[in-house]
Amino acid sequence: MSSFEPVMFGTDGLRGHAGEAPIEPETLRRIGSALGVLLMREGDGSQRRVLIGNDGRESSSWILDCLVQGLVAADVSVADIGLVMTPALALLVRHEPYSAGIMISASHNPAHDNGIKIFAGDGAKLSAEVEAEIATLANELRPDSPKEPRIKSVSKLTLRYEELLGDRFPDLDLTGRKVCIDAANGGGAIIGPRMLRTFGAEVIEVGCESDGFNINEGVGALHPEYLAEIVKQNGACFGICLDGDGDRGIFVDEKGQIHDGDAVLTFFGSRMLAAGTLPGNIVAATVMSNLGMHHALKDAGIEVHVTPVGDRHVVAAMREHGFALGGEQSGHTLFADHELVGDGLYTGLRLLADVGDTPMSEAMAAFESFPQKLINVAVRDKPDLSTIPVIAAKQKEVEELLGDTGRLLLRYSGTEQKCRVMIEAQDRELCERLTDEFAALIQAELGA
Repeated sequence: MSSFEPVMFGTDGLRGHAGEAPIEPETLRRIGSALGVLLMREGDGSQRRVLIGNDGRESSSWILDCLVQGLVAADVSVADIGLVMTPALALLVRHEPYSAGIMISASHNPAHDNGIKIFAGDGAKLSAEVEAEIATLANELRPDSPKEPRIKSVSKLTLRYEELLGDRFPDLDLTGRKVCIDAANGGGAIIGPRMLRTFGAEVIEVGCESDGFNINEGVGALHPEYLAEIVKQNGACFGICLDGDGDRGIFVDEKGQIHDGDAVLTFFGSRMLAAGTLPGNIVAATVMSNLGMHHALKDAGIEVHVTPVGDRHVVAAMREHGFALGGEQSGHTLFADHELVGDGLYTGLRLLADVGDTPMSEAMAAFESFPQKLINVAVRDKPDLSTIPVIAAKQKEVEELLGDTGRLLLRYSGTEQKCRVMIEAQDRELCERLTDEFAALIQAELGA
């Protein structure tokens, strides 16, 4: 008990090196127990059920056992769907009789990491307030001795998610079209190719052989250049590149050109504006979005509502203001008519459906990114950057130099011990030089 570290949720649940705090047995049992207590407290007396899935990491099995030990101690029943994508789990929690869902995943992180994302009964990620309540309970609880967990297997429930997607694209016919999919050796390794074949596509699989240790390893949304080569070599019309848990999608056109979330938002924003389905002519995007997207959307008559980093903030803005479209450069694309669930596979299918016979490169041509460079600097701690004189002075200098033709974004990662330095500028050489200089300064002042 003495080694237990208090639970603190990050920007996207809990994440870390599997076996080390907070992803270690005692913390996970406490989290399971705290969630169970909360569900029973807010319930109507009926049995509370939690659906749990994972993205294929080797550590997922013992993490599942620990979570279930805590949940069953609170009299909550558990169903294990096994290998699945985060969006599939979220939608199934919403459409099936579950009180909550837990996704065991570290998203785009390497295989030695893992984490958990918790979803409410409506399929939405828990609010920061509810996470804080769970953390408080977890810090107070003293779990009983571990018991043999009781888990019901519901792996065939993934077919229900595929039915939901099928219903959303009743007219999509990919017969005769060659489509590549890279599932990052993660949660979409089975669902992704099978879904594309359901629509009639000839499918070329990449990163669809999860072995527990190879997730995101040189493949997936962090490495779309690999899929780009496969698309060109095979003469495919399109490539879908997912991250480990499938909530992000990066896409490749028939020429091998890579299109990130900003390009996708530019495409759908213009498309939905023309169709009259973009309320207020507004798209929600985070501060990380490229200035090229802002310019392209402005030229189309569309305003960008800017949010903090994280799809949770985009979802909150979309709910509050009634926006129909939002997302992140990293590949989270959110549609109001897809229940505000970031889903890389759904986004890829929607692109295929909307583009039709038009070459993807032509359909995506409106977006042209400004040169951008991002450096992640490992830091020993995370003090307020504005309180460090040399950093504050450098920030002022760079912002004045860039003016309206570029920008500096400086922030700490919410899930890792890193400081992110990102600069955009119309001039590539200036962009790279300033980013390198600023990163070197952060390293000198705060480097781990």
